[in-house]
Amino acid sequence: MLTGGGRRGGAGWPHGRGLTCASPPAPPCFLPPAPHLEEAVAARRRTLLHPHGDHFTLINVFNAFQQHNADEGWCRKHALSTEALRLAAVVRAELLDVMRRIELPVSPPAFGSDSNLLNLQRALISGYFLKVARDIDGSGNYVMLTHKHVAHLSPGCCYLLRRPPPRPPPWVLYHEFTISQDNCLRIVSEIQPQMLVELAPQYYLSNLPPSESRDLLAQLRHEVAAPQEEAPAAPQEVPAQEDEEREVCAVQ
Repeated sequence: MLTGGGRRGGAGWPHGRGLTCASPPAPPCFLPPAPHLEEAVAARRRTLLHPHGDHFTLINVFNAFQQHNADEGWCRKHALSTEALRLAAVVRAELLDVMRRIELPVSPPAFGSDSNLLNLQRALISGYFLKVARDIDGSGNYVMLTHKHVAHLSPGCCYLLRRPPPRPPPWVLYHEFTISQDNCLRIVSEIQPQMLVELAPQYYLSNLPPSESRDLLAQLRHEVAAPQEEAPAAPQEVPAQEDEEREVCAVQ
């Protein structure tokens, strides 16, 4: 995962804030365990869960993989794909190399800090705003905004593995939709609809099929836009130190 801070107001940087490109490995990272090992594997995976969602759990998994020196035995115990995690390490090294060759300022990732988590959430929404679903009844029945299909969280989702399991998040961003008997959403993280309204392109809402979810987002957009129209904020000078911090990049 690549976390970066862009120049304030620069093209492609959402509202001049930090930008993060976050993507799970191409091959599946989580493998289905043998039936007689399901409980043991689930217990081991719980130690790697992150409260903000599966995308953040993947960072925990990768960091633990590195801490265990890419040990295949550790991967087998957790039913994780050694191939996927090694590929993630290769891609990460390539990204670092590219960033250094083009002389981007690189800093430690500081994973887990409030600003880092916020940047990751913003980048996920900026890149995957078309993959958002909303729980329509509070019991985990998710309607995908772009297709209006009903789906559920996959059994391996962090929100279902936690004990006791929390209430299903109202709004989620997902990485994969699997058409099956249960229509599962995989690699899922909770998002705030206010952030979706802020970061999704202007055409996003108008292209959504009619639904209660679209109406809720339209109302949020109206509430966000109204104060700005009444009292436009004056440009503020940003201290040089803060400006430099916004331009620092980090690889997770």
